[in-house]
Amino acid sequence: MSQTDTPAGTSAAPGVSWDLAVPVFSFGGAALAILTWMSGIAIDLRFTAAGCVIASVVLAYLAWIRPKKDIVALTTPIYALIFFAVPLEEPVATIVLELLYAVSLSILLVRLKYRFGAPGAPAHQGNALAGPLGEYVEKAQPACAGLPPAAAHRAAVAFLRYAAGDYSDVPVEAREGILLLDGSGCAPSFKTAFEILAEQATITEKSLPRPEWYKQFAASDAMLLARPLPPRKKNDEGYDAGFDAALDNALLLLFAAAWNASEADRGHLRTAEAFAARVMEG
Repeated sequence: MSQTDTPAGTSAAPGVSWDLAVPVFSFGGAALAILTWMSGIAIDLRFTAAGCVIASVVLAYLAWIRPKKDIVALTTPIYALIFFAVPLEEPVATIVLELLYAVSLSILLVRLKYRFGAPGAPAHQGNALAGPLGEYVEKAQPACAGLPPAAAHRAAVAFLRYAAGDYSDVPVEAREGILLLDGSGCAPSFKTAFEILAEQATITEKSLPRPEWYKQFAASDAMLLARPLPPRKKNDEGYDAGFDAALDNALLLLFAAAWNASEADRGHLRTAEAFAARVMEG
């Protein structure tokens, strides 16, 4: 399994600037309509309404490049043409309609960003993961965008080695992954995941007792993890849920990192998808 060192997720970068185009064009056109009306300048309001039409086209484009399609956002250019092809007789009514449409487009943009994933991955649709595992991997995609492909490849290998029971190889892969993460600017959670997997693979391989103190994710990592962090506290029977939760979160985060940032490894990860799904189910 190998991969070139091309930064993953760079195709999503243009989406950031295009997001701003939706409110700029829609509200900009409405603002121009208000200024001309207040100044007494006679102008065909279809020209100012063109801002809403352009914003609708941009929104439809942003919906199209996402892995999950928002039908409502995709059809906004049609409604824009219906609403503004023929202006209303009263200029005030047209201006109000432009403002309301601009607000609607902004709401749809926010909905698109938070419910339909990050842009730049239409080619991956056929390889989508199903169920809770797929939902988690998609949720982690934006954080994985800055991962070096070589580090994501090591995440794949470390995960697969652990899933296969080759515990002695896991620390080696984890150390290599940590070195490749150095200076990448990605979230520290990925380094922690490597450290947790390396530590727990060694404990399992050597049949060591669970240590009193072990590597665990920080509270600041919680947004990237598949499950909540339990308190590091033993119950009446001496069982510490935090130890198992740390391992499960590390495995799932490395799986998500590998899936999102090392596309060449997806075929190999598919062979351990059932294992990852069981970890996800707890």
